[in-house]
Amino acid sequence: MSLFKKIGSKASKVGRETADKGVEKVQDKATEKVEGWQADLLNKVTKVEKHIKGKIITDFNTFKTEWEKAAGDPRQTVLFFLIAAYNYMTDKKVGENMATVVLPKTFLLTNTSSPTGFKLNQRGDGYLLEHMRENPRIVNSYLGGTPDNNYKIDPANIDMHVVAEATVETDATIKVQSAGKDLDSPCFLRKNNEGQWKLFGFSSIATGVKKTEQEKGDF
Repeated sequence: MSLFKKIGSKASKVGRETADKGVEKVQDKATEKVEGWQADLLNKVTKVEKHIKGKIITDFNTFKTEWEKAAGDPRQTVLFFLIAAYNYMTDKKVGENMATVVLPKTFLLTNTSSPTGFKLNQRGDGYLLEHMRENPRIVNSYLGGTPDNNYKIDPANIDMHVVAEATVETDATIKVQSAGKDLDSPCFLRKNNEGQWKLFGFSSIATGVKKTEQEKGDF
C-alpha cells in the first residue's frame, strides 16, 4: 500500500472513531439515570394521542413573544424548543438565543451580548444541540419528517406527536414520538414562579434516527 493510501486509510479510521465516540456520548446522556422527580413522573404517565400543530418561527423577538403566550402549557414549551433546535441547524446564533428562552437559567452561561443575557453550556445542553445540528433529520423527525419522505418538513405546518404525559404540581413530563425512532422520547419540565414551563431534560431527543427508504436500498 502506498504512503498516501496508508495516510488516507488512517485519517478515515480516525474520523469514524471520532464520530462513533460522539454518538456514544449522546447515547450515554440519553440513558443516564434520571433524577428522582423525573423517575416519579415516568411512573405516572398516561398514554395520549395528541398532535401539537405550529409553524417554524425564524425571528427571535417573535419566538420569545409567542412562547411567552403559550408557556403555561408544557407541550408548547417542548414544541418551541424543537423550533429553536430547527433554527440552530440553519442559523446557529438565532437558534441558540431561542433555546436560552425555554431552558432554565441555571443550565446556561451568562453572555452580555445575547438578547436573553445567556448562552448555551457546550458541556451540557449545547453539546446535545450541536449533535442535533450535525444530523438535521433528528429534529425534523419530531416535526413531520419521516424516513419515507427523507425527513422533509413543511415549515408552515409542523406537527409534534405527543404519546404520553404526566403533570405533578410544578413538574411535568411530555413524551414525544419521532417518526424515525421506535421508542418515544421523554422530556422533563418544571414551572417557574411566572407560571412558565422550562425544559429541564431532552437528551433522548438527540439520539439518531432510522435510515430513509432510499438509503436502505442503496447498496
